[in-house]
Amino acid sequence: MSKFLTPEEVMVKRKRNKAILYASIILGTMLLSAVVTILTNQL
Repeated sequence: MSKFLTPEEVMVKRKRNKAILYASIILGTMLLSAVVTILTNQL
């Protein structure tokens, strides 16, 4: 059973997905830089 969304609901969903994407990119970058820092300090 498919659920039809109103245009307003689609916009809210897109905005939320974009915010989640940007937050995950920022968190991923922070995590990657922390791992690189730890690895370079061990050499």
